[in-house]
Amino acid sequence: MMGVRSCPTPQSMPPFDANTLMLVIAVFNGFMALIWLILGRLFRIAPQASFLLAMANIVSIPGLHCPSCSTLWPAALGPWMSELAMVISMALLALGVRRLMRLRFRYVQVLLLCTAAVLAATLFNIWGFADAGLVVLSLGMSLLALLAFRDIVQGRSAEQAPAVTLLQCMPYALWALMMLAQALSLLCLPQSREWFLHGDVPSVPLAWVDLFIELCIGISLVGMVVARLIGRIKHMTLRDGLTETLNRRALSLELRRLQAQVERGQTHCLVMIDVDHFKQINDQHGHACGDAALRHLVKVLRSTMRSLDQLGRMGGEEFCLLLPHTALADAQAVAERMAQALRSAPLQWQGQTLTMTASFGVMPCLQDDPLGDKSLAMADGLLYRAKAQGRDRVCVDTPELRAAQV
Repeated sequence: MMGVRSCPTPQSMPPFDANTLMLVIAVFNGFMALIWLILGRLFRIAPQASFLLAMANIVSIPGLHCPSCSTLWPAALGPWMSELAMVISMALLALGVRRLMRLRFRYVQVLLLCTAAVLAATLFNIWGFADAGLVVLSLGMSLLALLAFRDIVQGRSAEQAPAVTLLQCMPYALWALMMLAQALSLLCLPQSREWFLHGDVPSVPLAWVDLFIELCIGISLVGMVVARLIGRIKHMTLRDGLTETLNRRALSLELRRLQAQVERGQTHCLVMIDVDHFKQINDQHGHACGDAALRHLVKVLRSTMRSLDQLGRMGGEEFCLLLPHTALADAQAVAERMAQALRSAPLQWQGQTLTMTASFGVMPCLQDDPLGDKSLAMADGLLYRAKAQGRDRVCVDTPELRAAQV
């Protein structure tokens, strides 16, 4: 009779310990460092911010991979010197976020905070107060995370939904709270030390939270870069490459929006603008001079515009200015002011002074014209009338002229 074989009892997989989780975080940070270097160096996407973020990930790896390697440091410095890598990493992260959000790059605040935390922690460790040194480092990391939180809020796009901003800020708020809780527990509740630390190693719950936050920060930052890239593409599709004004497509969309408001009783105007004798500028001085003349024109016109006015290039040397919430008399005054500003600001080109003038056709946005085609055509007719009358002048819509055009 054959004996019955007993099935081996399946052994459950051992749970992740803190060292394994920290190693996973170190590998993830190494992968993110590679991603940032590729984005910044190869694709030239936010190169300065990408370099800072790559360095933040690289610097954090020693403290994550070997958080208990206190034998690497002189005994007088205590067991918490590996935490210095995390503080420096957080400082680089804060600087990278600030650069990524295109805020004014003030690194002194971050540098002073990081230096103060490192020096204070080192002194406490030398004096034999290792936990006090860790408290200082935890508070420093908490403040650095709050700086990154603030910069994301300040640098967010006006079109960005508040929920998206909240998600981007969440990991930094969690990191700041985690570091603050660790500092307060070590300072005020020494008996709760095991919630955060087992000897020199983070507790397993803390390591899991750290892994979650690191993943969220990586995803959040990549999302910011993608949003920035999308914004750049959108900008390129709506802007004229030479003058940085609205292109014809974007101008048409904006005019449709204004025409919809005209149907609800609002008053808007548009001004057609054409550079006088532009062909002579190109023929006598070259196309590079012609490009410089168009950029000069836009600079002069913008100096007299309001923030809500929109200037677009129709093509060649012809531009269209949209004046929301503007009566016809006020639009005429704007055109006269622009003409005078252009006369008073000649173009300087290769040691030569070139006087520039332009002709203007001013027209109110008409009702029953949803696409704005009729308003544009009549403004264009006024522009050519100004050209026919000798150029360098403003021609404004009147009932007589409108009847003649019809």
